[in-house]
Amino acid sequence: MMPQEDSAADRWTPPDLSGRVAVVTGASRGVGRGIAEVLGQCGATVYLAGRSVDKPATAGRSGTLAEVADSIARHGGAAVVVACDLTDDAAVDELFAYVERESGRLDVLVNNAVGWNDTGAPEFLMQPPWFAPRWWWAGNFEVGVRSHWLVTNAAAHLLCAQPGAAVFFTSERQPDIPGMQELVLDLRGTAVARMALLYALHFRPHAVSSILLYPGFSRTDTIQRNFDDDNDYFSGWTAEDFYSRTASIHYAGRAVAALAADHTLLDHTGTLVTSHDAAIAYDFTDTNGTQPDPQ
Repeated sequence: MMPQEDSAADRWTPPDLSGRVAVVTGASRGVGRGIAEVLGQCGATVYLAGRSVDKPATAGRSGTLAEVADSIARHGGAAVVVACDLTDDAAVDELFAYVERESGRLDVLVNNAVGWNDTGAPEFLMQPPWFAPRWWWAGNFEVGVRSHWLVTNAAAHLLCAQPGAAVFFTSERQPDIPGMQELVLDLRGTAVARMALLYALHFRPHAVSSILLYPGFSRTDTIQRNFDDDNDYFSGWTAEDFYSRTASIHYAGRAVAALAADHTLLDHTGTLVTSHDAAIAYDFTDTNGTQPDPQ
């Protein structure tokens, strides 16, 4: 495996987010974990919300909120684990009631949860849409769309009381050419992009930004395992291809931290920002010293 992390060429100066409070959904693994760890590194108090508290909630998955909290603590940050089923309205309400009781504020909300199970790079992504299992729609829309709406609404009173706050929606992005993306992922990306835009209209009077963040194709544990196991999705890819066409999970985290620290972020509310866009604008690299633009 090509060494890609913690390169000597790494360029990153963590912005100071001390005193700020963040909530990251789906923080136990993947991009959510990367975002949470970077926000913690920058001094924010990070509430980690999800079902995988001390063991994975889905069979075959790796990563827990407790592990992420430990990682943040070992790097000098502060994290709070909150067990929360993001499809449960009452549980989501209690999450933000807890944040309000314990911290009294909310500065950064990251809507990252999606119900992909252990899909990795399944073969049905490369086939006509009728090959996709029915749970694929539920995981993407009941979790990856509805929870964004539910969570943002529950957090709105805290966000609106904190001028300069920001809410981020992570998602696939709608491709330029129809058919380039699997049907459900295309629809989810379209729905979340519209959601980010519409929330921007309602949050702007409160000086709160709403940003659609596209992390790019990221090296989550599952994606890395699929590549290492020669999954058909990566047929013909060399190691050089894989690492040049993907990003670390912390690349998106750096993007969120840099954007959250930008006092002019409201000028960009309602827009799509990729991790690559942020890297260029704020002059940072991924952990391997590159500025990838993975599609």
